[in-house]
Amino acid sequence: MSIRLPGDVELFRSVRLAIGGLAAHVGFDVAAIDDLRIAVDELCGALAEVGDGAPLDLRILISPGEGLRVEGRTERVNQHVDADRIAFSRQILSVVADDHSMDLDGDEVCFWLDRRVEGDPPPAGS
Repeated sequence: MSIRLPGDVELFRSVRLAIGGLAAHVGFDVAAIDDLRIAVDELCGALAEVGDGAPLDLRILISPGEGLRVEGRTERVNQHVDADRIAFSRQILSVVADDHSMDLDGDEVCFWLDRRVEGDPPPAGS
């Protein structure tokens, strides 16, 4: 599933709802679905901040019974990126995802996160 939306925080609720529905279909429990909603909200917020309102491209890959991957990217409009903001986003990801990446790549910022149904996310700080 692919979604392209303006970098407007008012629209992120729709993305959270979509992630919740897809995660339930894949087989996640309620706590994991909440974790995924938090992660996606944080990532969309980070993209919107760096993109300064530029469109966000999101892609959600589902594997029923196994897990899901969420990928996102946007144009890097705001060349000044708050390192603390990115560090905070990475800290959230380390708690709610099995694996993740957030990279500033030239004129683009991109992220991905993986979450498996059977595995709990790794403990914070690992």
